[in-house]
Amino acid sequence: MARLSRFIFAFIIAESFAFATQSKVPKVSPAYKSLSFLPQQASTRAQEMSGVLRIRGGGPVAAEVSPAAPAKKIRITAFDSMRFFLIAVIVLGHFIKFANPSDFVFKFVSQHNIAVGAFFALSGYVTAYTSTELGKREPSPKLLETPKQKWVLSRIFGYYPLHLVTLLLFSPVFLYADVTYNGWMTTAINGLMSVTMTQAWFPMHAEVWNAPTWYLSALSFITALMPFGLPSIAKMNKAQLRKTAGWLFATLMLPKLGYLHDFNCWSVVEGVINPKAHPNLALFNLLRFSPLYNAAEVFLGIVACRLVMLDSDPDEKEKKVKTNALSTLFPIVSLVGFSALRGLDVIQCSEFVARHLFFVPMFLRLLMACHRNTVNNVSDLTCTILSNPLLVWLGNLAFPIFIVHGPIGQIFFKKLIATKLFGGVLMGPTNFAAYLAATVGTAYILQKTVLQNKAVSDWSNKAVNKLSTWM
Repeated sequence: MARLSRFIFAFIIAESFAFATQSKVPKVSPAYKSLSFLPQQASTRAQEMSGVLRIRGGGPVAAEVSPAAPAKKIRITAFDSMRFFLIAVIVLGHFIKFANPSDFVFKFVSQHNIAVGAFFALSGYVTAYTSTELGKREPSPKLLETPKQKWVLSRIFGYYPLHLVTLLLFSPVFLYADVTYNGWMTTAINGLMSVTMTQAWFPMHAEVWNAPTWYLSALSFITALMPFGLPSIAKMNKAQLRKTAGWLFATLMLPKLGYLHDFNCWSVVEGVINPKAHPNLALFNLLRFSPLYNAAEVFLGIVACRLVMLDSDPDEKEKKVKTNALSTLFPIVSLVGFSALRGLDVIQCSEFVARHLFFVPMFLRLLMACHRNTVNNVSDLTCTILSNPLLVWLGNLAFPIFIVHGPIGQIFFKKLIATKLFGGVLMGPTNFAAYLAATVGTAYILQKTVLQNKAVSDWSNKAVNKLSTWM
């Protein structure tokens, strides 16, 4: 097992540095390449004077002057790296206890459910960036012109093929454990929920089969809300956006505060205690998994992005926000420091308090500062590090890592499966390193064979067209 882990690590590192040496600058899609443009006032003035002035020694100025080119969106590569770090926290948090860590490391890393909130916020942020207009209070033409069901399905089918392939690939693992413990009828129901990505609606069954994919289940429903919510948010000015953020935050927090207050469980830390220690596990899971409650975090990400995108709106009366290198460094230090204090038991609070009152707001502050520093070419060491080609490459690998780390973890650490295959659970740092290597290696293979496969892409497009027509 140790030889296998060393081989896979060597292969992945070789691929990573091969990518990094090909280009020191991350590749940018043509749609995101930055173009310089004339200020609107100068362009308008030139048009007004074109019929009056003559250029000395030449003919008359053209009757019409080409209008200023609109601002183009640049690709913020630092967001890709952030995606990798969030996934790393989730992967480590799920199985770190099998590496025999210290008490501090265990508590520090086991806060992975908080990172999920940041993931929802990042999803909303990126969606707003790609689906609304820069410097304008408008949704993108593609969002308005594409039939709503097709817009939604095209995004869901961006991740559904890999989800489906993973279910098929690891079906022996899922079926063996489920049938052994629950019988064929329950197994069939759990399989149906997994295939249709509806498990997040069932509080006590949200983590059936491939447990982390409850996130995809919730995200699919939230994606269906976006064609209805995004256009309205895109038309708001900054003052309206801030009010909307306040209402979203209230919607997010009030149910959680009600749970914490009624059961007096302000200091119960998810991920560290036994699930049975929760005063009401079903209600806790409902608040944690339900797409309805997670939608607010996604839309908070949308609002945060729009606040930055309106910095270049000529009709916006607010002063432009100025940022510097400390604008990104402070949130990162705060996030790590807060997690460390919780790991040391200096701060003892529920996941709901830590996630919604501190972690997600501070993470959104990091996103906004990184966004502003990138588009304004502010010298920022944090953004430079996060835009490193190796980290960007790992960020692009983050999604398949997220999908497969659960099933591979069952093979290594689920007692029923590991005992059948290896004679027992694979404990210790060496076996944990082998697990990480197997996860990254499998993710790389699936990225090449599924996510970058033209046949899979064609199948997805056909499925989207057929389903959208039917709907």
